[in-house]
Amino acid sequence: MSSKTTVPAKPAAEVQVVLNKPHTHRGEQLKAGASINVNAKEQAWLEKRGLIGGKQEEVNHG
Repeated sequence: MSSKTTVPAKPAAEVQVVLNKPHTHRGEQLKAGASINVNAKEQAWLEKRGLIGGKQEEVNHG
């Protein structure tokens, strides 16, 4: 038996972004102007496609 303690992985930090265009996010149809929480990878994907832009606000979960 191991004496090592396992530590749960820390969830990826998310930021709140505002959509420039309509978009389906996590199965929900959203209009331009809607705010969503995304991780860095999702944020980069959205920016590359012009769905978001501008300054984003970090969301703290805990």
